[in-house]
Amino acid sequence: MKATILKLLTILLLLAGAMTGCNRETVMPELERPTRTDTDEDLLKDSVYVYTYLFYLWQDDLPDWFSDIRRYTMGYNSADAVLEALKGYAKDPDGNPYDRFSFLDRTGTINAEIQQGLAGSFGLDVRYDNDTDLYVKKVDLGSPAYTQGIRRGWQILEINGNNNLSLASMEQDNFTFLFNALDAGNISLRLRKPDGEEASLNLSRGNYQIQPILANQVYTIGSKKVGYFAFDSFVSTLSGNNNPTYVKSQLDQLIAYFENEGVQELIVDLRYNGGGAVITAEYLSDMLAPASVGNGLMYTSRINDLLQDDEDWAQLFAPVNFNKTNILDLSRIYFLVTEGTASASELLINNLQPHMDVKLIGEHATYGKPVGFFALDLSSVDLYAVSFQSFNSVGYGDYFSGMPVDKLVFDDLTKDFGDAEESMVAEALYYAKNNNFSPEAVSLQANSSAGNTSRIAPRLNRTLDRHGNKGMYNFGKNLRMPKQMRR
Repeated sequence: MKATILKLLTILLLLAGAMTGCNRETVMPELERPTRTDTDEDLLKDSVYVYTYLFYLWQDDLPDWFSDIRRYTMGYNSADAVLEALKGYAKDPDGNPYDRFSFLDRTGTINAEIQQGLAGSFGLDVRYDNDTDLYVKKVDLGSPAYTQGIRRGWQILEINGNNNLSLASMEQDNFTFLFNALDAGNISLRLRKPDGEEASLNLSRGNYQIQPILANQVYTIGSKKVGYFAFDSFVSTLSGNNNPTYVKSQLDQLIAYFENEGVQELIVDLRYNGGGAVITAEYLSDMLAPASVGNGLMYTSRINDLLQDDEDWAQLFAPVNFNKTNILDLSRIYFLVTEGTASASELLINNLQPHMDVKLIGEHATYGKPVGFFALDLSSVDLYAVSFQSFNSVGYGDYFSGMPVDKLVFDDLTKDFGDAEESMVAEALYYAKNNNFSPEAVSLQANSSAGNTSRIAPRLNRTLDRHGNKGMYNFGKNLRMPKQMRR
């Protein structure tokens, strides 16, 4: 290990300036990656290897390229390719790579979205209802799509003149047409509204502030009050300067509303939530946990041995305890999930499971990402290499295959978030009323066309649900080079 540290130190000195810090000025996501010279890219390739090795959770599995690092990295045409190769070394008992998560962010998009709550897109996401019909599954409040009136449940008939949007057609090029269209600067859409009226719209990519709470309400089920909220992204509750953000204020108001209404059980809709800031998952864990948790253990983290041996880093990733201060005292919580439910969403679920009655309702096990990152700024390119794994208070954290659902129920794209007749919400309300899940025939009952193909829904939407970044980001740490690396 000592020899490795000396090699690392030598290369870090040669790469001085590559890691310039872990905070970025407020920016909106850019449409195009900045141009880099061949020399810049060669340096970045070297930096990706060195800093991945230094901070990687699975450090012991990485190859030793220190003897002639440039000879190894020159075999790859980009820094992204270097990172992709490194991700293949750590494998589970079945021979599958653990790491399907690490990535490079060349535009600062993650920092803008998760740390600052800023987005630059059309503001809509899509999903298949059956083998042929593509629907709008979600529209961000205040986005270009929202301001033009598009809502969840509208069927997409045509994209940029292409009306062959069947699953088979999109699978032919691994959804490249669809993803490129949704990530472009402009898009032309023809849609059908729920009432049958058609609309043709042209959208331009635009900037807006993310509003992660998509909907909320309280239902009266007999003598019981059941709350509901749809949470779309774990935008940070603290700014880079550790000041409360608008998201913290919105969550405080939401929980106060549930407290005033006397909510006893809660439905948390995370069906499309791919994660976000760890600090927000911790904050929600505190607010939703029962009073009995007090100041007990919430979760622990594992980092690599090099970091763990550094007292500063060991302290940064010390065990996290609950800090329950609000009066909401739930007896049960229902999480609505899909395969797109990931990272910080799973952290929240895992934190609460040892302490209360938690039910998972959805069409598939969750994504399976018990690991996370912090941003390493390599000459204005952010490296997110998996650096920590989280374990709840009873030591569970190996859910790489996802968290299984307690009740199989499929997403009903024709109903809005919080609609008591939407299949997932209806199942939670059924349990709240009867203290057990509904018979299978009821949970799969067709209120719409979704019911006719619901049994194959996971296959329909697996690629769409897995698309995009699934992150658990720790922006709250005052990162510094481990002492053994400093001079």
